[in-house]
Amino acid sequence: MEIRFKKDQLYRQLREAIREGTYPPGTKLPKEVEFAAQLGVAPVTLRSALKLLEEERLITRLRSRGTFVNEHPAPPAVPENRPARNRVLLLFPAVDEEEGLEYNIFNRNLALGISGQCSLAKLEMAVEYASPAGLEQLSRRYERGEFAAVVWDRLAAPPEAAAIRALAAAGIPQVTVNRTCEGVPSVTCDYPAAIRQTVRSLQVIGHRNIALIDAGYHAPVFQERAEVFQQELRKGGVEQPGRYFISFDGVEWKDFYSHIEKSMRRLPEATAVIVMAFYMRHFTEYLRNSGTIVPGELSVIQWGERYGFERSSPNPYSILTESRMEIGRAAIGLIRRMLDGEPCVNERIKIGGELILRNGCAQPPQLDTLTSGVLR
Repeated sequence: MEIRFKKDQLYRQLREAIREGTYPPGTKLPKEVEFAAQLGVAPVTLRSALKLLEEERLITRLRSRGTFVNEHPAPPAVPENRPARNRVLLLFPAVDEEEGLEYNIFNRNLALGISGQCSLAKLEMAVEYASPAGLEQLSRRYERGEFAAVVWDRLAAPPEAAAIRALAAAGIPQVTVNRTCEGVPSVTCDYPAAIRQTVRSLQVIGHRNIALIDAGYHAPVFQERAEVFQQELRKGGVEQPGRYFISFDGVEWKDFYSHIEKSMRRLPEATAVIVMAFYMRHFTEYLRNSGTIVPGELSVIQWGERYGFERSSPNPYSILTESRMEIGRAAIGLIRRMLDGEPCVNERIKIGGELILRNGCAQPPQLDTLTSGVLR
């Protein structure tokens, strides 16, 4: 896997240094400014890399005391009957190949979680994008010893499902991410809980008419999100919650902007919106062209992260996102257990979402005006 961002390169460099003993367990790392100067990087780059190491539990940062290297477990002993191959194949949807991991933050975070956990387990990771021809070759490639296991990300359309079933029948270890297939363990984001948490957080600060802009495809995962969203609006007193769900099912790329504009114009009473990150560029263009002020007139929470709209970007939008690195680590945990001969086919792991509230989210305008009046 090739990662070009400086923070990711530094993260991998420091991770390997920790694993190789350059920074033994218990070592106190230099202060950030000094350490950044030693490494020849900006302090903000070092801070981002340390955050990734902390998420992987390789270091602990203690306020007023410093940053310390943790004890890290040795990789498990390899059973004699385990195949010599040690590569985990991570398969992304073919439509993501054009962006690659440099620009697709969503995929990159999953890859980082898997890569980091693979390193701890003395495994390798290879990233590929699913194509019909490639799917047909998977069983043969496994027989040639090219990989030991497969992690499928959001792949459960008929061609992929057929390939997954074929590998399962051959006893090849595999895990699906954000999709479920019978007889194959899975790790998924708890979408219903994430949407429920976000809608309720908006309702707590006074929002009632909340819109959701989502893909709306027929897959169960999208239907679940739509159903939970409408349930929560109904509980909040909205009589027709379905009109606040803006689906892109069947909408072509060239019509994305006009679809957003028309949908938002028919909801002038909406004071908050949750927008799938895939549509954020078009939605931001709509905000600019319509002169809508965030959060003065409309609170915005983006669902997921995209390049230019990630948590480190200067955009003010709040973020509801998946813990993709945690999902990746959990997937490799299942792979390791299967490689050790443990049956896991019925495992269904759900990882909670993460709501990051920033200044793109506030009380609805009318409530804010009333509050200001009371204070006067």
